[in-house]
Amino acid sequence: MDFTAIDFETATRRSDSACQLAAVRVRGGEIVDSDCWLIRPRPFYISPQNIQIHGITPAMVRDQPEFGDLWPAIAETLGDDCLIAHNASFDLGVLIACLQTHGHPVPEMDYSCTRAIARRTWPTLPRFGLKPISDWLGVRFKHHDALEDSIACAKIAIAAAEESGASSLEELETKLKLSRGKAGEWGKKGPSAARKSQRRSAPRISPSVDSSGTEILTSQAGLDLQRLFVRAEFIRPLAGQRVVFTGTLTRIAREDAEQLTLCSGGKCLSSVSRRTNLLVVGQTDPRTARSGRTLSTKEEKARGLIAEGADVRIVSEDEFLGLISASE
Repeated sequence: MDFTAIDFETATRRSDSACQLAAVRVRGGEIVDSDCWLIRPRPFYISPQNIQIHGITPAMVRDQPEFGDLWPAIAETLGDDCLIAHNASFDLGVLIACLQTHGHPVPEMDYSCTRAIARRTWPTLPRFGLKPISDWLGVRFKHHDALEDSIACAKIAIAAAEESGASSLEELETKLKLSRGKAGEWGKKGPSAARKSQRRSAPRISPSVDSSGTEILTSQAGLDLQRLFVRAEFIRPLAGQRVVFTGTLTRIAREDAEQLTLCSGGKCLSSVSRRTNLLVVGQTDPRTARSGRTLSTKEEKARGLIAEGADVRIVSEDEFLGLISASE
């Protein structure tokens, strides 16, 4: 996964009024570098409505270079990378308009859009804005800051590649049947594809409908399992952890919980030992109750090991799910 994620903030509704640009370089699915520029717009005016959105005031850009002066450095940063943005039509439109206003030729550029990528990777989600998708993935960021937005955009593309099992942007586009966008002096033509049908097949997931009529994927207890599985694969919050389950789980099926552990980077074990990191305790199993005990043999052993100084953590089912769903 090699690309550069970009984001513009503008001073007014005019496409050529850029007042901030950020570029985040991704190599091998990892963010390796970033740049951010404050830009003095031409004419020098920032509307109050736009200031309310991004917080960039005239005083912040008064002494900054105009886009035309910054373009050589920007062009060197972007290089020949495929550019990615969220709602890329807007950002490529700003880039082209700024180049034309400042008398620079528009280079031939390839680009893609994480909004289009997200729609085809997670088609059942109700909203595909940058913030809803980032919140769903557990990515924290300050919205309408060009650098923060670019980083969030890059992470969405990386998460989509992991979800799709793609090792490159080209492979991701092929899997999603998504064309590569093109831009140049002649204008721009964005990425496009036929709408994909739902393809996720996580264990025991059943469809339900939200208030807007959008089908979502949930467990029988109402959990958004698709969201949990995607976050587990993307954040891997249990990496290296050895996990044991005991008792009856009520919010998620046992096999789903075990699969979720594996997706989170953990390993499921059948018995408790000093090597166990996490014991997830559900409701008391009927067999335990029939034997006259209040704790399962696994929990009794874990508590004994803890008393001896072992680093075993006992959590409830809700606490286990919280470990998966917590933000970065």
